[in-house]
Amino acid sequence: MSLSFDSPFVISAAALSAALALLKVTCVLLTAILVSALMGRRSAGTRHLVWLVALMAALVLPLWSAWSPLPVRVLPAAAPPMTVATSATETGTAGSTPVEVSLETSSDPVAAAPVSRPIGVGTVLLAVWTLGVVVLLARLALGGWVVRGIVRRARILEQADWQQPLFEIADRLGLAEAPQLVQSHQVKMPFATGFLKAVIVLPTESTEWSYERRCAVLIHELAHVKRRDLVGHLVGGIACALYWFHPLVWKAAWHLRAESERACDDLALVLGTPPLDYAEHLLEIVTQVRDERMPAVALAMAKPREFEGRMLAILDPRHHRRAPSRAQTAWLVGGLTALALVVGAVSPARRVTASPPAPVVDGTTASLVLEDNKATSESMKLTATSTEVTQLKQAQQKSQSKEPAQVQGEEASTVSDASTGSDAAPSSKASQRIQILAKTLRTDSDAEVRRVAAWGLSRYAGNEVAAKALAEAVMGDENAEVRETATWALAESRNPAAITALEVALRDKNPEVRRTAVWATGSVGSRSSVEGLTKMLSDADASVREVTAWAIGSCSPELAPAALVRALGDADSDVRLAAAWALYEIGDPNTSDEIEAAFRGEKVQEVQRGLIRALGSMGERSIPTLTRLVDSSDPEIRAIAVAALAGGNISGPWPWPRPEPRPYP
Repeated sequence: MSLSFDSPFVISAAALSAALALLKVTCVLLTAILVSALMGRRSAGTRHLVWLVALMAALVLPLWSAWSPLPVRVLPAAAPPMTVATSATETGTAGSTPVEVSLETSSDPVAAAPVSRPIGVGTVLLAVWTLGVVVLLARLALGGWVVRGIVRRARILEQADWQQPLFEIADRLGLAEAPQLVQSHQVKMPFATGFLKAVIVLPTESTEWSYERRCAVLIHELAHVKRRDLVGHLVGGIACALYWFHPLVWKAAWHLRAESERACDDLALVLGTPPLDYAEHLLEIVTQVRDERMPAVALAMAKPREFEGRMLAILDPRHHRRAPSRAQTAWLVGGLTALALVVGAVSPARRVTASPPAPVVDGTTASLVLEDNKATSESMKLTATSTEVTQLKQAQQKSQSKEPAQVQGEEASTVSDASTGSDAAPSSKASQRIQILAKTLRTDSDAEVRRVAAWGLSRYAGNEVAAKALAEAVMGDENAEVRETATWALAESRNPAAITALEVALRDKNPEVRRTAVWATGSVGSRSSVEGLTKMLSDADASVREVTAWAIGSCSPELAPAALVRALGDADSDVRLAAAWALYEIGDPNTSDEIEAAFRGEKVQEVQRGLIRALGSMGERSIPTLTRLVDSSDPEIRAIAVAALAGGNISGPWPWPRPEPRPYP
């Protein structure tokens, strides 16, 4: 078996196309490296977005290049066809008419014997590339199979001390459904997995964890679920499989995974976990792991090789931790996508040159040429009958008569027709579902059926039909449970009917409905709602007042309402604690004197600690009080006071009070 290059033209065209495709991918990845470096101390979520767009562009660029509007004419021009002039004696007509000829293989068995061709370099390279792609894709599939086996054999954690923080944290993150929580002896590191249904897998050692560590781990893993990081990591795995020979693709995939872990760390700290405590939890989990190998489709909480950089980022107070806003995300994704589209649009094409007229030779000359070719290769002969020549010319003229624009239009029409049908069906089904649920909510005689219909409409609360049906239920349904569920379902809606219904629900005669209405208003978090919420601080039900204080803090007004400050003297300790947390969130320095006075008269230790946290957010005006608290006999109070004086994060493991659980049917 011998090895040689293919024909010069074939190799040059294929090699140029492959090289240009790799150059496009390299340009996009180099741009991502530059953009990520220029971001400096921007949040990890922003840098993760850059790497995700870059890897997705690497997957799409070859397909985009196949449909390219920017041809680069660097390929050789096509050779002109040769015509043969036959004489009148040969064709039976007067004069000589040039006709095109074609060369066919001889029917002679000896002349038509197949010639052994050597294996081309391009064929070998294609086989090696295919082998690498198959191996890496098989590795991804094997990882999914291993994780599936771990989850199937794991023990489901249904204890209250696990389920309560799980649902509370999932609700805080706005997850529509809490993932399944399992425990397996086959793993040593917590990880999240699952595309359609998320699962969090914990090691058996988690049974001995403290409540704070459980919250820290669950926040981190639920952040992966919220951010859909597993999809991003799958994109990185597929890109590495297709470009296994490209070092920048592997570098981008590594950065994508590392930034997703740091983004989850940032989210845990934003939600109130102290950096020192969180770093301590990570350190103890990492030190217990000797083998860091994890399936490719699992999102492990910490890897020893990546731990040092994460630890420095967690403890760096100058590090930005907020996720990019919608405007920043749109600008970043739009800019990188536009660059990738422009780069991907470049495609090699044949050069257009003014070629000389095709040579016309007579029959004698053609015979000489063919005889010379026959001496070189016995496998070729000339067959150009007048009938075949006429058919060939007619087919060529018909093909050339069709304009290129018409051909492109027909192709575009075909693509459009093929892609239109698949998008219309889901929209039609969703509309039909909304109509059925809305009608059930309005007309069904059974209250439980109406409640389930209201719960089902929560995912469509932004739709006008759904929002109107839910609003009518909030304002007019006779059953309190139906009104409460409909109120909860409107928490994510910005429809004017929904806003009006929530205002009505705040005055509902049932305290459960009022409390859910307050929670929904706080979940929206609009400052314009603070005035209406302030009136709810005088509600007769203590649980309503507690959630009201939390809702006001979630709206983050510039100044603390006077009624919220007065709530520090509420008869219910939970209300006082919620008011302290809300004042901490608002950080109005004008309330420092009232907070200090409330602290001196407070008897409940948990509320005292909440008041100290609130004082820590007041800036310089709280220094005298915090200085006195450094000498407290309570070590936790001393620790909080010192942390406040040092300017650290003292919000505690979770903001108080925790949000209401979602009313599942």
